[in-house]
Amino acid sequence: KERAPDISLQRFRMAVPGRMQMRSALVLPAVDSFPPVRPSISTSYLCPSFGINRQRRGHLRRLSSTSDLMEKGREFLGDLRDGVSESSLKIDVSELSKELSDTDDFGKRGELFVVGQVALGLLVVAPIVDLEPLARILGFGAMNLALAIIWAGVGSLGESLTPLPQPRKKAELTTDGMFKYMRHPLYTGLILGSFGLAIFTSSMSRGVFAVALTVLLYFKAVFEEEQLINKFGRQYLRYREKVKRFGIF
Repeated sequence: KERAPDISLQRFRMAVPGRMQMRSALVLPAVDSFPPVRPSISTSYLCPSFGINRQRRGHLRRLSSTSDLMEKGREFLGDLRDGVSESSLKIDVSELSKELSDTDDFGKRGELFVVGQVALGLLVVAPIVDLEPLARILGFGAMNLALAIIWAGVGSLGESLTPLPQPRKKAELTTDGMFKYMRHPLYTGLILGSFGLAIFTSSMSRGVFAVALTVLLYFKAVFEEEQLINKFGRQYLRYREKVKRFGIF
């Protein structure tokens, strides 16, 4: 009986000239018979190309999420504009007052939330209590705590300390000291200290810049963790599962 020719083998013979065709046809099966190679998580750290592709996919996902966020923002602004232009109070006041005056379910409908909402709203508009001394105490305490965290984090890093998010060539993974409680104690201290200074000085400008610094340090920490994963692999992944980025989140 005659067997149908293997099309994949014919393509291979057309691509490989001369004597190499005969040797390859004897030892190589059909090209299409090979199962697809799918790199696992562990191989992505052994082969640099897999790690690079993994980073590219992460960048593409972030770009896609950014475009989705911009699209939702435009949709929100459009709905807000339409809502303001078509706004009109369509409510039956008598029916609402009748429902509110019903005492059968009094205390079970969340009346305390409404009372707290009104009271705090009035305090925002016209505060009757000066909390500036308390704010100064909290800000001063936050700054001192931030300095202690940064100092302890520097001591834990030792020779691995660097201002760059990319770890040094001779760096070792640090998981003791402050790093038992947070993955980035230096960044945590900077964030806490910046907000503490803004509260201590009652400065709105410092508060805005503290928010900007927090956003910057967040993205720097994300980039740094990608570099640490490439360097330490599963060891850092296990550490990341146990310890939060900035201590509380």
